[in-house]
Amino acid sequence: MSESKVLPLAEAVEKFVRPGAFLHLAYNGGRPNAAVAEIIRKFAGTEPGFRISAQGFVNTQHALVAAGLVKTLTVAYAGENFPSPRPNPALQRASADGSVEIENWSIWTLTARLMAGALGVPFLPVRSLAGSTMAQEHAGRDYHEVGPDGAVSPVVTALRPDLVLLHGLAADPAGNVILAPPYGEGAWGSLAARDGVIACVEEIVDDSFIRRHNSLPMIPAHAVRAVCHTPFGSHPYGLQPVGLEGVSGYVEDAEFMDELRAVAADPEELARWTKKWITGVRDHDAFLARLGEDRLRTLREGRPVVWPPSLATGPTVEERMTLTAARIVGDRITVAGHDVALAGIGFAHLAAWVAVARLRSAGSPVQLAAELGMSGFEPQPGDPYLFAGRNLPTCLQLTDVMTVLGRDMAGPGTSSIAVLGAGQIDAEGNINSTVGADGGFLVGSGGANDVASAADDVVAVVKHSPRRLVETVPYVTVPGRRVSAIVTSEAVLERRNGRYEITSYVEVPRTDRDATLRKIVERTGFPVTVAADCRPEPLPDAADLERLRGYDPQRVFLGSVPA
Repeated sequence: MSESKVLPLAEAVEKFVRPGAFLHLAYNGGRPNAAVAEIIRKFAGTEPGFRISAQGFVNTQHALVAAGLVKTLTVAYAGENFPSPRPNPALQRASADGSVEIENWSIWTLTARLMAGALGVPFLPVRSLAGSTMAQEHAGRDYHEVGPDGAVSPVVTALRPDLVLLHGLAADPAGNVILAPPYGEGAWGSLAARDGVIACVEEIVDDSFIRRHNSLPMIPAHAVRAVCHTPFGSHPYGLQPVGLEGVSGYVEDAEFMDELRAVAADPEELARWTKKWITGVRDHDAFLARLGEDRLRTLREGRPVVWPPSLATGPTVEERMTLTAARIVGDRITVAGHDVALAGIGFAHLAAWVAVARLRSAGSPVQLAAELGMSGFEPQPGDPYLFAGRNLPTCLQLTDVMTVLGRDMAGPGTSSIAVLGAGQIDAEGNINSTVGADGGFLVGSGGANDVASAADDVVAVVKHSPRRLVETVPYVTVPGRRVSAIVTSEAVLERRNGRYEITSYVEVPRTDRDATLRKIVERTGFPVTVAADCRPEPLPDAADLERLRGYDPQRVFLGSVPA
């Protein structure tokens, strides 16, 4: 009989978390937010100088930074991502005043570094980062370009954190942990850890339960130091136990995340919020009691589907841009016969959803994928979040970052197209989502660099503005060599003979063609010409508009309700 590793979360943190430790926040369908809160309770008012790594450093996790507990962040994405991406003011303040150093990576390269650490090898080849500012920042240390016989490949060095904080679905007392889908980095971070894993789980089960579900990805017991029963431990993020009986799921607590976003810009208000929800409660059980049973029950029941606005209203600017991108993407999939479409969050993923749904209804085999490990999914109406839990049961395969980004997007066996948003994009197609015009931190790459470094074709979607369409981006998050088209709220710019040309435009009422095009050229921050075959962009198809509004009925991305 294996020795039980079950401990209260506070006791596990007291026993295993040391000042100065390198802590990794594991990235899968569950987020280790209860463990993060417990670390803040224990170390608040001290200066432990933690190094934190995470594929996605999001929402309540920023309270670690606001409390002054973090010295260095090694991240692929840091900011808000639910339901839409945006910077986090607390992190921006800490980065600007130098109290936190940010090391920028991409999701696949950070996973590959953890894989190398877990495999006991010094480095791992990837196809990402080449030509980006990240490659320049890490060159000669954790990023190299090597290869035999003149062939050059980027390689990234092994990463081994001290301790991993993980939230899973279930574990037995010995520490065999079933992960929550989609599986993100999988077990790699946990197996790379020098001192093992603190595993928070929704349920503690016996080993016969584990054996009945032995086809599901899991963390082996020998990597785990403590098992902590923490229901709702991923809150305010959701968690869905697809394929696992006996464990209840829940949806994202949008109200909670909205409250935190509202106070994050004001340090005093953020401190009051932190006291209310973290430092001012005894432990995780007390936190759940403060949330209240009614709120928890609502999260378990899920959000009702909201019906979209009537089609009697015409498309908005945002809708036209998204559906234009969907048309461009659909046309390219049809011509090239792409197997997979993968999109970044925002207008980009809504465009990809519409394009693929239309093509599949006509018999196309093209599939959607999402970077965290969703392959062949069918978006359901009612929730525009890129990783919406209601889409998980529709996946042909619930998998991980390595499979989606490392194999399907980068491997030779799959033809792929990427659809990406952009904070800025320049005359070379380079995309910046890392550094703002004022030099401040934005959000980082996420999986965008990985996708654009390997996809056969890339379409960018961005609102038209000279601040977004710039001569040269200040930070190359995504090299633009594969970006063949830029779809904006006013025009489509396609790369021809190495330069972007305006090939279609949105007509403006009571404005003639030449005046409209002159204004578009003036509002583009780099030199652009009008193609000889430039034409007005057709009005969106009614069925596509209905589908788009069904995906985003609360108009998170699509803006105000049409008049």
